[in-house]
Amino acid sequence: MFCSAFSFTTSHLRFINHENWKKMKKLLTSISVSLLLISCATLSSRTVIGPKKAFELGEGRHGSYTANITNDCNVPVEIFVVSLDGAETYLATIQPAENKKIDVSANTKAIFKNNSSEQAVLKLKLHGNKGNLSMGGPNY
Repeated sequence: MFCSAFSFTTSHLRFINHENWKKMKKLLTSISVSLLLISCATLSSRTVIGPKKAFELGEGRHGSYTANITNDCNVPVEIFVVSLDGAETYLATIQPAENKKIDVSANTKAIFKNNSSEQAVLKLKLHGNKGNLSMGGPNY
């Protein structure tokens, strides 16, 4: 059975000429590169923030990006951005089960503050220029 399957495969390979092989290689290469770019274009994270803690996204040295945020817990989470000069700006409070989309400018830090006595859980999807983007922070 194996030999007949093998001969079936090799007999069909004879019909692939050099020109068709080159086209197939180009197609497979472009599909591979496209999948790589798509997978790198979005960063997804499920982030747990302890009670009375904060989560920092970025150290202020990155390009601009968009964050799609889902509050996946029972407590509200406040969202701030901090510029390189240290100025903190309140953006929003994301309530339980709420989705928000925020645009984060280049060279700023996004901070998610959990002021409750319960842990908070956020689902983050980031799109855009995320080069050198760090996650965590001292209060995480």
